[in-house]
Amino acid sequence: MRTASSVAFVVDSTLGLSPEEGLRYGIHVVPQQVVWKDKAYRDLVEISPEEVLALLEKGERLSTSQVAPEDLRATYEALLRTHERVLSVHVSGHLSGTVATASAVAREYGERVKVLDSWSLNGGLWLVLEEARRLLWQGVPWESLEEALSPYRERVRGYVLPKTLAYLHRSGRISGLQSLVGSVLRILPVLEVKGGRVLPGPRVRGFTEGLRKVAELFRRDFPGGALVHLAHAGNLEGVSALGKQVRAEGVEILATLPAGAAVSVHAGPGTVALFAGPRR
Repeated sequence: MRTASSVAFVVDSTLGLSPEEGLRYGIHVVPQQVVWKDKAYRDLVEISPEEVLALLEKGERLSTSQVAPEDLRATYEALLRTHERVLSVHVSGHLSGTVATASAVAREYGERVKVLDSWSLNGGLWLVLEEARRLLWQGVPWESLEEALSPYRERVRGYVLPKTLAYLHRSGRISGLQSLVGSVLRILPVLEVKGGRVLPGPRVRGFTEGLRKVAELFRRDFPGGALVHLAHAGNLEGVSALGKQVRAEGVEILATLPAGAAVSVHAGPGTVALFAGPRR
């Protein structure tokens, strides 16, 4: 049996915290990669969220890529010198190759490194990580951790509202015709993150209506309240308005995070998101 105190916790930068910020919470952040003009930059290390947003707003084309194997290997080796084991929790394998890469690297260390797919990203990833940490504190055996975590992981949800369709079109998520019609009519999709996938949700007319719809979907899925992380891509006003709409008895807003490069590149500047999990 391993307790949380003997385990180091690793996540990728889709969490939204820099490596320095992560350490305040006992979390070791390894960077995803942001690709600009055929050069890869380590997210939150070599390129900041503000720089990503500025490049996007200038019309530059960016993409994102998984964590480099050498960054994972260096992190695992350093942590295994001071901890018995490492728990490495990552963005959904349906959205990134990071889980597969981390699993391949982890095999070099046998049972000392365990890789888990969060089935989410950003604040949802953080909720799954904290539930895993709680289970270890409770004494759940290392070998049974993923099984014990699964019911919680299945209930974590995300709701993502882009400010415009332009970036979803640019990243290939919607067609040109859909983008044109949406732009003319100011139609926006609310994207739902569940089961590790990003699914199209209701369509709304305008960003303000979208905020109301996100709050409505959240209350539908968590009528008794929830633990919540909010996130935004350079839209403090929008995320603040969303926070006001979802605050209620039983709702605990834990943090407001940068959306991270993965969300910003594909959904665009101005995007807001809410990630929720059951209260404990």
